[in-house]
Amino acid sequence: MTGPRIARVPYFSVVVEGQDITPWVTSVQVVEDDRLADNTTITVNDPRMIYADALMEGCIAEVDIGYAEADQHALMLRATITKVEVTYPENGVPQVKIKGEDKSIEMGLAEKKKNWTNTTVNAVVRKIGEPYHFADIVADLKPDPKVTRENQDGKTDLAFLQDLAKKFQAKCFVELDENEEEVLYFIADRKILGINRADKLVLRYRMGPSSNLMTFSPAFDASFIDRVREVNDIDDSGQAVNTPPQPPVEVFIWPLADDLGARASRADLDRIEALYDVGLRAREKLQTELAKPKPTTGKVAGSQQQLDEKTGSLESRRLGMSASGTTAGSIWMRAKCNVSILGVHERFAGDWYVTGVTHTIDTGGYKSEFKAVR
Repeated sequence: MTGPRIARVPYFSVVVEGQDITPWVTSVQVVEDDRLADNTTITVNDPRMIYADALMEGCIAEVDIGYAEADQHALMLRATITKVEVTYPENGVPQVKIKGEDKSIEMGLAEKKKNWTNTTVNAVVRKIGEPYHFADIVADLKPDPKVTRENQDGKTDLAFLQDLAKKFQAKCFVELDENEEEVLYFIADRKILGINRADKLVLRYRMGPSSNLMTFSPAFDASFIDRVREVNDIDDSGQAVNTPPQPPVEVFIWPLADDLGARASRADLDRIEALYDVGLRAREKLQTELAKPKPTTGKVAGSQQQLDEKTGSLESRRLGMSASGTTAGSIWMRAKCNVSILGVHERFAGDWYVTGVTHTIDTGGYKSEFKAVR
């Protein structure tokens, strides 16, 4: 007989410019996203109206969350405070909400005009990142696409880098390294899981005492399938350029559960197997059609080499599925990681890529809400 499960005590610490304000804080939320700046919302009740005047925009807040156990909490975010909101309700006490974003926000404060010519994407990223004094700049697109002409026309450095990332199927983000220093990353989608990550999380739905997946809502939508944009045009020198041939699209088909016969009646089992056989062929046809290259007009590549390099940077992870869910709080649940889902229907079981996570600690405990695709 197993003993009772030990209750875990949520833990958080908030330090602003070296001052520990944890005793003032009633709740903490940290939001991670694989494309947007990570951000935090810190809530402080201020019944005596003494705190709000001392909490100012521009200060640095360090947020450490997890559980009150060794190696089970970590500095999740070092944020620049960008907004302080105060509410004075008719009933209840005044409340202060401190909102902040990671170091990438420093690149989003000033609009700039600059023409980038005769360089490469990695070189542009390093040049833009240098003035912001990151501990390191990891710009690692391979092959490194050539930049013949890119106009940063009135955009902030952050907006321009995000546009480049979208154009070349990359992710641009700031993350703390093992020394708790900010690093600017600009890496290909297909390499995102190679950065420092814990072992893959396994999330179990209704599978006994080890269950940690509280809710899960997956769906298939044709609009979520990544499609290569097909170019057939003339380059700058008048030569024909074409998108290089791509390997056949992966069509995801799941098996029926091994124990289905033990859970379904004979009549239901016959219907299920008949529907599965028909559906398999129909889904293969639909998904193959939906994933065909998308004709592109109005965008001309400078050369065939440039088009080959851009196409080579593409590696679709998305099979037309998206999901949201909630787990018991975990500092190991991070944006830009893979998780394995168990205890759900076969079509949605397996590995998912996490695009965003919201960690919340309040009087209700610690939970992690996530969004994922595959």
